[in-house]
Amino acid sequence: MNSTVPDAYKKLKLPVKESYETLKANIRLYDFGTNIKTLTITSYRAGEGKTTTAYNLAVSMAKSGLKVLFVDADLHKPELMKELKGDNNLGLSNLLLGYAELNEVINITSIENLNYISCGVIPINPAVLLGSAEFRELLATVRDQYDMVIFDTPPLGSVVDSMIVASQTDGTIFVIQPGKVRYKNLEMIKEKLQKSKINLLGVVLNKIPAVDYREYYMDFDYYDSNKKYREWLNKIRKRREK
Repeated sequence: MNSTVPDAYKKLKLPVKESYETLKANIRLYDFGTNIKTLTITSYRAGEGKTTTAYNLAVSMAKSGLKVLFVDADLHKPELMKELKGDNNLGLSNLLLGYAELNEVINITSIENLNYISCGVIPINPAVLLGSAEFRELLATVRDQYDMVIFDTPPLGSVVDSMIVASQTDGTIFVIQPGKVRYKNLEMIKEKLQKSKINLLGVVLNKIPAVDYREYYMDFDYYDSNKKYREWLNKIRKRREK
């Protein structure tokens, strides 16, 4: 199925794009000596921006030339159809239940190298489907067909689904909105992930206030070339000349 995707990635401000480029680069660096091709994106609670993070990371990777599949594995509260405005009602749950074939649920987007699978019909027991032999078979198949497969999953603080998916993928990224999650809850989730031997690649801090963003980029001056940056650059040049 074909879908015209609103390329919201183009409208992102430069510092935000740079953040996704850095995240992509860090994943690829972590991949050195390993083989990370399947990735789980989750958060502790709803509204922290995990779906937006997963989608923009998928677009960033696709634009770099990687063949990417983005899967809406939140079988409780599907969001992908709203974002991508597709018209294919068949999705992940239909496939796992045996009501559709893989080629029927994969959607080709207007962004080169980016395909996606929506949630599909909301099932009675999502956790059972995600832990099924059918899901493992799907993982094995798409792992061979794509350079990266990104699963957008439910919040870890709500249901067990994310743990089930994360235990079967090569790596997991945890999205956090600063000030919205208690530290003890994060410690609890970290312990659960470690006990389940889930490969936690790292944490993404999302929805950082604009004032903090400005202060960060003024300090490091990636974009403004102010006096502080020029002085720092001159010092490096002088050291090289010596």
